[in-house]
Amino acid sequence: MMKGITVTSIAKSMNVSLTFVSLVINEKKKSKRIQEFIAQLLGLTYSELWEKTLSDTGAEIGIDIKNL
Repeated sequence: MMKGITVTSIAKSMNVSLTFVSLVINEKKKSKRIQEFIAQLLGLTYSELWEKTLSDTGAEIGIDIKNL
């Protein structure tokens, strides 16, 4: 996270638990509302921060990078 932006500050701003924000950041849970808020804080769009491209996943050549 950038200086001044913490998981705690995001949780307080969004009125959710610290654990939930952490799960969203680590992509264990999905909350578009929180993801959009984090993207805005970082000066990015939702797509730039959260949406994977084919080259990010290796899908265009059939590779599951999570199992490498």
